[in-house]
Amino acid sequence: MNIYDIANRANVSIATVSRVINNSPKVSEKTRKKVLDIVDELGFTPNVFARGLGLNTMKTIGILCSDPSDIYVAGALSCFEKMLRKNGYDSLLCCSGYDTKNLKKYMDILISKSVDAVIMIGSKYISSRDNKNLIKNTAKSLPILLINGSLKGENIYCSYYDDFNATKKCANMLYKAGKRKLLFLYNSTSQSAKRKLDGFMNVCKEYEHSGTLFADLLCTENDIECILSALFKFSEENFIPDGIIASDDFLAMITLKFAKQNNISVPEDLSIIGYDNSIFSKVSYPELTTVDSRLFDLCSHSVNTLLEVFDGQTPENIRVFEPVIIERDTFKA
Repeated sequence: MNIYDIANRANVSIATVSRVINNSPKVSEKTRKKVLDIVDELGFTPNVFARGLGLNTMKTIGILCSDPSDIYVAGALSCFEKMLRKNGYDSLLCCSGYDTKNLKKYMDILISKSVDAVIMIGSKYISSRDNKNLIKNTAKSLPILLINGSLKGENIYCSYYDDFNATKKCANMLYKAGKRKLLFLYNSTSQSAKRKLDGFMNVCKEYEHSGTLFADLLCTENDIECILSALFKFSEENFIPDGIIASDDFLAMITLKFAKQNNISVPEDLSIIGYDNSIFSKVSYPELTTVDSRLFDLCSHSVNTLLEVFDGQTPENIRVFEPVIIERDTFKA
């Protein structure tokens, strides 16, 4: 039995149980008595609610990621560690690798350490039904925060960037700049990557009647030479793009190398738009036009949400951040 069972038995929200245990004045005496009677009946004390309420806890938050060397993930880890430490919480990192089939193993490791909540970085964790069910079941015991992905469920709090409209906006920019051979380059089949691809295709299909050529290219090998080879092969078999949207700045930098090797002028003959507004976008030459995925805002919102949950409040379960495009030198209107 835990806080969620108490809430169900009393027919009240988790937040209400939290307020009762915290002795908050924002609860009617009738509701307070009903909850406390159930607590007494089951022989619980406030310490039993420690994980769910943030009371007498280990003050530790578990963080689950696939690859800490990924620049997006590394940025998220840095943000979370600093923000959590500032609020008196330690972080416990668990790296699962890209094989999400073993998610339960790594989730169990974090739970065994009595963490107060789990932050999951990346939408790939919800790529299968089994993983979704596992996350929902785990959320019955402690809060789950999902970064860059969306999953509906009680005690699951998601914050993600509007990838669909971001790539839709980018594709419109390229078309209005006179680009008629468009390519979306990506290296993942995660929920986030699919949102990006859907936004790109949504616009391209609108312009199909005008003679616009468009395609997507998935690079399963996240290796520079493999990606270059895939671009060369695509150009030989299909068309040489004059506009490329890459699903991250790393891929966008590789397209710059592809352009250099083929004597393609950027941005005159080829416009390139990256994604994430990472350090790559600023150190490349020319500097990348890129989508700012607002990673700091996502992390900050997630930490604030977690603190609200521990305080017995009821924050929104899903928050979507609007797209921002940073125009630099690889795109010319």
